[in-house]
Amino acid sequence: MKQIVYEIVVFMHLMGYTNKNRKLKLLTDMYNNKVEIEHEALVNIIESITDELKENNVNESIVSNLNDYVDLINHESQY
Repeated sequence: MKQIVYEIVVFMHLMGYTNKNRKLKLLTDMYNNKVEIEHEALVNIIESITDELKENNVNESIVSNLNDYVDLINHESQY
């Protein structure tokens, strides 16, 4: 799970999000073990990010990659 969070944090930085963004700060804190987030909350954060990206007309393949993370998290949470 930590690897997924790391990749999303890096992705958000590459997409221009700054450390002032609450979602990015929360995910960074989760990665640094400062806060624990339930799988469902993490999925909600990712879905919120994808919604923002869709509003900004970001390439569909980028949104699809984020949806793949949601699938991974849902699969992992089944165990």
